[in-house]
Amino acid sequence: MSTTEPTGPTQHQPSQASEQPTVQLPYGAPSADAAGTTGTAGAAAPQYGYEAPAYAYPAQGATPQRTTVKDTNTYALVAIVLAFIAPIAGIIFGHLGLNQIKRTGDAGRGLALTAVIYGYCAIALGVLFVVMYIGFIVMIVGAAASGSYYY
Repeated sequence: MSTTEPTGPTQHQPSQASEQPTVQLPYGAPSADAAGTTGTAGAAAPQYGYEAPAYAYPAQGATPQRTTVKDTNTYALVAIVLAFIAPIAGIIFGHLGLNQIKRTGDAGRGLALTAVIYGYCAIALGVLFVVMYIGFIVMIVGAAASGSYYY
């Protein structure tokens, strides 16, 4: 008899990454995950033999520059202060500040915009309050003048 190596169960251990298939699977064929199973839910392997796309991080924009009060537009600062005291003045200075910021590129656009928006909202609420107040007074006077009293 010839001497051969003993036959027994051999353990297959992947030795290197070069043993993985390099042939692209046909369209529609399920891919196998690391455990050799196909079609399992939550498998991290890409489907249909395509590699997962490499997502690049978005390009970093310019680093925001720190601004100080000295660099902020003066009209924008005045506008935000006056918007809470006199909304009409806040609107006027806010628009002046926005125009000047557009021309010169100063900091403070957010302050000027806030002053303008707050000023318009404050005026709109004030007008609404006055209209409702006058309407309430007219309603009371009309009810009193009708002569119908309910006891």
